[in-house]
Amino acid sequence: MPRLPQKKKASQQPPTVAIALMMCILCGGGFFGLLAIVFPGAGMLGLAMLILGSLFVAQYFLWGRWLYRVAVRKEAQLQASIADTEPSERKI
Repeated sequence: MPRLPQKKKASQQPPTVAIALMMCILCGGGFFGLLAIVFPGAGMLGLAMLILGSLFVAQYFLWGRWLYRVAVRKEAQLQASIADTEPSERKI
């Protein structure tokens, strides 16, 4: 009796997202380089956009990641302290 072919393990997928991001950065950088040659003020505009973008990323990580956990922890402490008090002691 002939043997059936065995299933091969699924091959690992290539990093398509990383490759696409690198290509976008590479093509965007090349386009910006050409633009800076034609319009000398484009370099300052690009620098301003880079600074504003980095401020946005810093704000996202500060408020969206770190301080959200602090706010959730304080909310849990507040809820626990409200649950611990007697109903007659609660101020409305």
